[in-house]
Amino acid sequence: MQKELLNQAIEIFETYEKWNAFIELTNQKESMKWHFFKKLKQPLLTYFNNNPVSGWICEPWGNHDYDLRWYLKDFGKNSIALAIGWTFHFVLHIEDTTGFDTKKIDDLLRSEYSMILSSFDRVDRQFEHQLKVVEVRNYSFNCPYDTNFDNTQLDNLAWFAGYETESFVKQIIKKVERFRQDVDLTNMLYNLNAESKIRTQ
Repeated sequence: MQKELLNQAIEIFETYEKWNAFIELTNQKESMKWHFFKKLKQPLLTYFNNNPVSGWICEPWGNHDYDLRWYLKDFGKNSIALAIGWTFHFVLHIEDTTGFDTKKIDDLLRSEYSMILSSFDRVDRQFEHQLKVVEVRNYSFNCPYDTNFDNTQLDNLAWFAGYETESFVKQIIKKVERFRQDVDLTNMLYNLNAESKIRTQ
């Protein structure tokens, strides 16, 4: 089957001009991919700017082209926050592990604050030094890679960012709003920050 597809592809390039055009397009693939991902930033910022929740801040971070985070204003940008990062993982992240006790965060999430973990659609990794919960690119577009866009599928995920932008944006919003719009979860994140903050003498 692979050989058959290869032979069919080879027949497309019967002229040097077609082959050269293909090479030029292939060389642009990475630029096109990141261009598609950038399309998600503005509709997300527009939504969260137009739908503020008291006490919450939304801002670009990390790779400012498409990474976003949501944190509690009272604790600042270095605190425990929700984020879209590492090319669209949804995470619970601690920016400053000198200002917050990362081990204590783990212990609290294992006990009275475990509802935070269970409020993610899926937990693929947890209790790392800065990444307390990682949901790895769990998005659905009615395609074979649904819920499992691993690193080998970033090219495919980029297409959906470019051409099914609204669906992609809505899925991110749903993940974040589960926390922002829920008073109990917001209070839990507030208390988690308060209890893990390292007090200076």
